[in-house]
Amino acid sequence: MNTSAAFDPRAVQSLADCARAHGVVGAGGGGYSLADKLLARQYQTLIINAAQSEPLICKDWAALAHYGQCVLDGAKLLIDALGLKKSFIAVREEFASQLPDLPAAARKAGVIVARLPDVYPLGYEKVLMREVLGIAPDSPAAQSVLVVNAETLRNLAWAVLRQRPVTNKLITVSGAVAKPISLSVPVGTPFAECLALAGGATSPQFAVFHNGVLAGEAVDPVQSWVTATTLGYVVLPATHSAVTAAQSTDVMNQRLVERRAAFTANVMTGRTQAMSAAYALYDLTSYRRARHVFLGVSVSDVRADVLNIVPVGRARSFQPCVAAGEQVRRGQVIAIQIEGQIARHASVDAVVERATADGVALRRVTMDGSV
Repeated sequence: MNTSAAFDPRAVQSLADCARAHGVVGAGGGGYSLADKLLARQYQTLIINAAQSEPLICKDWAALAHYGQCVLDGAKLLIDALGLKKSFIAVREEFASQLPDLPAAARKAGVIVARLPDVYPLGYEKVLMREVLGIAPDSPAAQSVLVVNAETLRNLAWAVLRQRPVTNKLITVSGAVAKPISLSVPVGTPFAECLALAGGATSPQFAVFHNGVLAGEAVDPVQSWVTATTLGYVVLPATHSAVTAAQSTDVMNQRLVERRAAFTANVMTGRTQAMSAAYALYDLTSYRRARHVFLGVSVSDVRADVLNIVPVGRARSFQPCVAAGEQVRRGQVIAIQIEGQIARHASVDAVVERATADGVALRRVTMDGSV
């Protein structure tokens, strides 16, 4: 616990400015402006969201297992600037046992590890507040609670302490793949590259869900790129019920669709369900047993010729800072995301192929400028 820090408005403004300049947005899928969140009000309590409740997605486990000290460094920056009285890191039991060094490291940073049950959907802020603090999300006390994703704090620490902009994203590729894996890849990497790093699909015909089967959406694998809010991809055979049930007129499939809709409606109101029930209802249990590995992919290992950097969040629009034909270096500002005035950066050395309000396409080049 930290009780000695005092709110420092200048320090908070400095953190917000740094977050904007280095492209730090909510990496848990929301894409909110961290700067706007920090400046919105004064807080007393921090919850670091590492609950990762979307089935088969575990990129926040990778954030803690491989960048845990960076996450805690980011938390310490907020504790000191905001004068926080209490700080927690929320981890589900499924992942807590794989992080044996976390409690001791967290204590040194003034953070308490909150081990939470394996229920869905723990990742929602209102559910986290209830599970960690025992408060209702619509209560006055909830207004003083700041919830920040673990990867977002890693990015904040890198921005402040290393002057490193957001150019890479932690994601998971799981499901019907040869090697379920969590990755750190350049923002803009095409799905096909991520799938190759996971050893390819185990089914010749497959569907792809961006950010999970329950809370995410089915995407065209040819037209999907890693964004600043990508949690991961779940690959399923084309014959899987998550793919076919909605299109079927079979009575059993229609009942399954209704049960899934009722499940979603319940959890959206904050009624948690056993995680095993979520896996079973969506026929994902067999994929849960796979052990994930982690791979940090260097820029030189990315084989894709073109990477696409696109806006994220609610108001998805860019003000490009570069033009087609211009050569850019990794980390260079290439656009300002209009909502929140957040700088977005090139994730590789490249030549700009396209720069519009919808995104910036980068064609990779070598250090000497050759394509």
